[in-house]
Amino acid sequence: MSRRLAVALVVVTATTLAGCGRDEDRRAVTTVTERFLRAVARDDGRAACALLTRGAVMALESEAGRRCAVAITDVRVARAPVARAQVYVTSAKVDLRGGESAFLSSTRAGWRLDAVGCRAQGGKPADLPYDCELEA
Repeated sequence: MSRRLAVALVVVTATTLAGCGRDEDRRAVTTVTERFLRAVARDDGRAACALLTRGAVMALESEAGRRCAVAITDVRVARAPVARAQVYVTSAKVDLRGGESAFLSSTRAGWRLDAVGCRAQGGKPADLPYDCELEA
């Protein structure tokens, strides 16, 4: 095998593996978001809170003055299908078909939600800021 062919195979393999990692992360953030929305819809506060970052849990408990598992059932989030998931190394954004977005972070425990029920304020969704029902 020529050196040029060997280098080309290494580049193709690395590119393919990198793409698979991103696809895997997109699936993971989509799954976490969908599980969270289902848990909130069925008032399963414990399951919903397990999918939040520690910062989001602390923010919710501080604002509500109650444990996360109780307070999370008051958070208003639309249960809409995922339209798009974008991953940026250790953070991600999931857009729902209803117009809301969720933001996630990669943690030791896997992908967890930092902010949910977010809507872009003025302009296109790419134009910040976002107003969120819950954020870390």
